[in-house]
Amino acid sequence: MSGRIAYLAVKAGLSAKSGRLYRKMLSDAKSPDTASEALLRRILAQNAKTSFGKAHKFARIQTAEQYRQAVPVQTYESLRDLIERQELTGEPCLTAEQPVFYNRTSGTVAAPKNIPITKSALARIRNLQRLTAYVMSRRTSVLTGRVFSVTGAAIEGAMEGGTPFGSASGLLNASQGRLIRQRYVLPAELAGIADNDARYLLTGILAAAERSVTRLATANPSTLVRLMDVINENAGLVIDAVASGRIPAGLDVGTMSADALLRPQPQRAAELGKRHDAAGRLSYADLWPELAGALTWTGGSCGVAVANLRPLLTENCPVFELGYLASEVTGTVNLDPHRTSCVPTLGNAFFEFAPSEDWEAASRHQKQGAELLSLEQLEEGRDYYIIVTTASGLYRYDMSDIVRVTGSVRATPTLAFIQKGKGITSITGEKLHEGQVISAVTSALGQRGLTPDFFIMLADVDRARYLLYLESAADQSGPLQSSGLALQIDGRLADLNVEYKSKRASRRLNQLAVKPVTAGTGDAFRRQLVAGGQRDVQFKYVYLQYRHECAFDFEQRIPSTSDPASPPCA
Repeated sequence: MSGRIAYLAVKAGLSAKSGRLYRKMLSDAKSPDTASEALLRRILAQNAKTSFGKAHKFARIQTAEQYRQAVPVQTYESLRDLIERQELTGEPCLTAEQPVFYNRTSGTVAAPKNIPITKSALARIRNLQRLTAYVMSRRTSVLTGRVFSVTGAAIEGAMEGGTPFGSASGLLNASQGRLIRQRYVLPAELAGIADNDARYLLTGILAAAERSVTRLATANPSTLVRLMDVINENAGLVIDAVASGRIPAGLDVGTMSADALLRPQPQRAAELGKRHDAAGRLSYADLWPELAGALTWTGGSCGVAVANLRPLLTENCPVFELGYLASEVTGTVNLDPHRTSCVPTLGNAFFEFAPSEDWEAASRHQKQGAELLSLEQLEEGRDYYIIVTTASGLYRYDMSDIVRVTGSVRATPTLAFIQKGKGITSITGEKLHEGQVISAVTSALGQRGLTPDFFIMLADVDRARYLLYLESAADQSGPLQSSGLALQIDGRLADLNVEYKSKRASRRLNQLAVKPVTAGTGDAFRRQLVAGGQRDVQFKYVYLQYRHECAFDFEQRIPSTSDPASPPCA
């Protein structure tokens, strides 16, 4: 089947399967609270006879207000015992329908979180993924060629009761129909390679071997930045593999056949070699000159990685927002990628919201009984913590995520992820937010024409100051050391945060210090966290942390020409 015919077949299939869901979402958007309460009643009725449902009298609940009064706000830890008991015994603790899969993600304690997903919930996630593809096919040209999509491993292991856990996105990627699967460059089995270095190198080789990619997709843009670094660090090996059609000897290919992954392409290799020699580095524009769009997270801390990704793409290649997706919930679908209109998935989850300033000021006890807001009560431009209820057993679940209302589609507010709630520090009452740090640092560097390769700000409680560890291609003895960077970032933070300004003026908070670190520090930090259990493909840097909670020793990464005890860069 020719590329054009295959594209038209895929487009027709998406329209047949997802056109109705698209129209329903737009219809529900006229009255989101009505649609949300109808979904809530269905979830409660389906699970009224579960242990949780009986304890909270689901059978008697008819309205959202009654639900709020009957069920306290939950966290994973408050539900962990019920999740694990249902898995081990099959008893309907949280859901009448048994989970068939668990989305594993890092938790707030040492033990990971295993998010239950039922068969019907998995089908809804698949339908929402198809809806995203349908919207992209209607409004962009990204599906005219092949798709380069990086996901997590479908199956990483099994729970004690035997149910598999891993990445739901990887599971759905592996189970797509033949026609769709043929358009993907990367075999689904590749995500199962446990060795991160081997997986990235093999991914880079397959990326270099395929010219006709028009769509680039992954959840986290830092994955794409790192992948291009791997390709360039191993450029000779990658180009030789493309030329010969052979995977390098000894490279782990998992369960796949190395002989079936490549074919000899000496002309393609020669072209890439010339581009590499001319520029000293390859980019995605060199690999895929027809690239029409990248689909990834763009909000929150991912904005830094997106800034590093853009120069690697083809000229004017748009970067589209993937939407608010988490292990616990597919929260939004981007119904207009050019305008970034991310609409809550009204038929998938019941949403509640708390104004960010109120939620952060509330005690744990106050949060249990807080009067939360519905979709129609939200105000454009304001930030909210989001609480979800899903059909897979998360009831009034605090996501610890902050979203911002960016506009509306009909009567439904559109949402953008801003940051994790944990990206907040307070040494002396300033309540500094990760988003404020990202804005201050990128703004200060941007005025110098610089883009950071990596940075992290640590709150040093003992010395009542902030430490900014900064990795940049700029000369360490030049722009970063002599530009008054620390003073400028400090001033910008004062503009963004009135409490920070007050604490600095009263000297309760000392001047921040900027500490340049050696090349590769950000990647070394990432490797340590992945080795500690964080899933690589879903990894996100948290750019603001407490120093005493950060196990990585950034001081050891300061160049020998810098004196760690020296005053901050000024």
